[in-house]
Amino acid sequence: METKLIDGLTLFYPAEEREAAAAIGEACLQSIAVIRDLWGLETPRDCRVYVMDSWRRFVFHSAPWPWRILLAGTLPLWMPRVKKVWRYAGGWAQRYGHRRAIGVKPPRLLETAEKHLGRRIYIPGADPYQKIRQLSCHELTHAFTAHLKLPAWLNEGLAMVTVDRMMGKPTIQSETIRALDSPSRAGIPKGYKRLRRENEDGLVYHYVRGYWITRYLMEAHPERLRDLLGRRWDQRALERQLAAGLGMNRQQFWMNIDRLAVSHFGPSS
Repeated sequence: METKLIDGLTLFYPAEEREAAAAIGEACLQSIAVIRDLWGLETPRDCRVYVMDSWRRFVFHSAPWPWRILLAGTLPLWMPRVKKVWRYAGGWAQRYGHRRAIGVKPPRLLETAEKHLGRRIYIPGADPYQKIRQLSCHELTHAFTAHLKLPAWLNEGLAMVTVDRMMGKPTIQSETIRALDSPSRAGIPKGYKRLRRENEDGLVYHYVRGYWITRYLMEAHPERLRDLLGRRWDQRALERQLAAGLGMNRQQFWMNIDRLAVSHFGPSS
């Protein structure tokens, strides 16, 4: 594996993927600037970026040695899920203690990935190199916020709205906000453990709901959201702080936030 230092990050790539590495490296530089400006977050002290041509190589090369031994010993437990996700995931974020690692597939693998889930969420038309920019920014946002242990909805929402900011335009289909106009699905979002058991409809709803709520909070109360990212909060305390900014308690927040987002952006804006 060849390496390149990029503004505090280390980029790893196979020699045959130099072109993809150059594109991912440039995307990382742009992403870091946006993340710092938008959220006031700094580069993690041990952060690796990989041109991800193989899930096995990414997982084992990015992990510290003690983790590699553990991963090898438990391979049968986690490999089936990883192989399933590999078919459609363009990027990946891992955390090993203080180390953050992200992987982004090169264009040749992005073109052959399953795209059914993405077609339901993202605005179509991005070529593989635009997609690399979006994926690099999305996964780096996860790496920069990993220490905060954010709730799943906000973790994904922040990554998606950060991509919008870097691209200078929305990247999520406007009609997806209609998913929030469903009282039967309102309430406190599911955490990651429960999301792993969700079907495709449930995953789409999770992503688009996190995006629209986070985008609403960013547009309506940008300084409050940025300030809350300055330290780690317990999930309930974080959501209470967000609710207080809207003059509500946590329970009222989850009863009303979908309606507020739909009202702010319109049913299909």
